[in-house]
Amino acid sequence: MKVIKIFYFLFFIAVLNIPQSAFATPIGGQAQDYNTENIFYLPAYNAVKGVESLEKNWEQIDILAPQYHTLTEKFNVTGNFGPKLKKVIKEKNIRVMPLIANAGFSQKLMHNFLLSKTAQDKVINYIIKGALTNGYIGWQYDFENISYKDRDLYSAFIERSYKAFKKNNLILSVAVISRTTDYADTNAFKNWGGVFDYKLIAENSDFISLMAYDDPNSVGPVASIDFVNKALAYLKDKVPPEKLSLGVPLYYWKWNIDTNKKVGVGLFKNVLTIIANYKHTLDFNESLGVSCLTYAYGKKNYKIWFEDKNSLDAKLDIIKDNNLRGFSAWLLGGEDPEIWNMLAKS
Repeated sequence: MKVIKIFYFLFFIAVLNIPQSAFATPIGGQAQDYNTENIFYLPAYNAVKGVESLEKNWEQIDILAPQYHTLTEKFNVTGNFGPKLKKVIKEKNIRVMPLIANAGFSQKLMHNFLLSKTAQDKVINYIIKGALTNGYIGWQYDFENISYKDRDLYSAFIERSYKAFKKNNLILSVAVISRTTDYADTNAFKNWGGVFDYKLIAENSDFISLMAYDDPNSVGPVASIDFVNKALAYLKDKVPPEKLSLGVPLYYWKWNIDTNKKVGVGLFKNVLTIIANYKHTLDFNESLGVSCLTYAYGKKNYKIWFEDKNSLDAKLDIIKDNNLRGFSAWLLGGEDPEIWNMLAKS
């Protein structure tokens, strides 16, 4: 009887052409063959370290997303990869999905751009041509600091772009800032997260990368497990899991323990330097899902909430439990080197 039931189940899937991923294991368990899509961002300002990491770890990177291109106030697109990056991409046959961002994250620039369909068509055609010429799989929009009042304009721009991308068999993805409410009288909502109509953007793109970090209310980690779960819960009925890549940070926030104020941002290599040179305590906070380093310098006491293999592993559990597409990690070249062994085994 069990054999017959299994046969009919597989037959049902085949006849209806339903992908087996549609029957993914629910929250609380993971399918044995679950594989995440690993996207790594490479900003131009970290080019040297980023390319070095790319050369060593390219096999664990499904999509490379370089942040080299910007939209200028004159609605031109500037930016180009350096020769070293181009060489590695070609030699390793790496799938590339560049980012395009508004220069200086200028809100005025984006407002004016969204008012001009002529300017939008110019940019869309330019980046499509660039993708076809250079062999990119597509682009990701990383437009930020847009007024929430421009939500409809931005959604219309995404839809306009998607139609053009699909005609050319290119991927369009959109980086979106997370939020947990429909409206809030805060700067984080009005100028950062409020512009994104997640449902419409998901319908008019191949996938979104949710920047589930820089928790505006945090007094510790960049992105605690609780914050990430709340951001995902808000999107549950808005974005299909297969269209959602979880943005994960690979950098830290540093706090002055005595004043309880954030005093710095940095990368993992700085954590190693402090560990090697200062008396310290290390801990992994299970409830927050983030590692922390406490140390003293002079008469001041500091705590660094940093991202490492343990914190990434905690977020991978969330990704698998929710059957998400994968993750989008900021930034390549700033990571804990141990994450690569973990990803190779996962």
